[in-house]
Amino acid sequence: MESIHAFDGMMSLAQIDRLYFSGQGRTQPRCRMRLLCAHGYAQQTHETTKHQVPWGETIYWLGSKGAALLAGMQGQSLKQFQWRKQPRYSQIAHDLAVNNFRLDIAEAVASNPSLRLREWQPESEFLAQPDVVTITLPNGRTKKRQVRPDGFFIIEQTGHSSPYAFLLEIDMGSEDNPRFGREKVLPGLAYLKSAAYHKRFGLRYGRFLIVTTGERRLQNMKAQAERLGGGGLFYFTTFDQISPSTIIDQPIWQLAGETALRPIVPVAR
Repeated sequence: MESIHAFDGMMSLAQIDRLYFSGQGRTQPRCRMRLLCAHGYAQQTHETTKHQVPWGETIYWLGSKGAALLAGMQGQSLKQFQWRKQPRYSQIAHDLAVNNFRLDIAEAVASNPSLRLREWQPESEFLAQPDVVTITLPNGRTKKRQVRPDGFFIIEQTGHSSPYAFLLEIDMGSEDNPRFGREKVLPGLAYLKSAAYHKRFGLRYGRFLIVTTGERRLQNMKAQAERLGGGGLFYFTTFDQISPSTIIDQPIWQLAGETALRPIVPVAR
C-alpha cells in the first residue's frame, strides 16, 4: 500500500509483481491484491471501467481503509491525508509509463553499487504545490506557467560531490508537437534558473529527460529545444531504447545541442 501511494497512487498488477515478486508472473501478487481489495484496503478496475484500462492490465489504487492506515502512520487523519481516490482514467497509459520508467531507474541503480537513488518526487507533489514561472515568448510577450514534470529524482554517485538531478517528461504522442517549445522548453529553462526550483530542491542545476514514442517526434522536439536555448539541458530518447540495463549508463540519450549519443550518468565499469 505504501508503494501504491508512493507511485502516485496507482500501480498495475505487473508493476507490483515486478517490485515485490521478481516479475515471475506468479499467482502471489494477484492473491495478495485480491485480499486487500476484499477488505477495503485497495481497489481495482472492474467490469464497468475495464474499457478505460490498457488491454491486459489490472490497475490498483488505495481504498479508504488503506488510506486511513497510511494516514495514521504519518500522524494524520484520513481527512488530512492526500491520496488518489481513483485513477486518472484518461491518463492511465501515461501514468503506467511513468511507473515503468521509475522501476527501470530503481533497478538500474540497485545493480550498480556506486549509485544511489536519493529521492523521487512524483507529479502529484507538483500538482499539490505547483511552482509558477514567468516565460518570455518569441513574440516578446510574457506569460506565467506552472511547471509540473512527471517526476523529479536525484542519483548520487560514489566519488562525486554533486549528485545528478533530473526532471522527467513522458511524452505519449505520435505526431509532431509544435507546442513543445512553448509548453515545456521555455518553462523548463525558466524553472531551472528560478528561486522556486532552488527552494524546493536546494539545487541550482538539473536536466530534463524526455521519453517519447518515435525518432521523428524526438527530432522535432530536440530541434525546438535547441532553437530556444535548451542546449545541454534536455535529453531525449524513445521508449524502445529503455531498459534497466540501458537507462542510466548506456548511450541511448540525445542531448540538445549535440549529435553524439550519451548516457545520463557516466559510470566507470
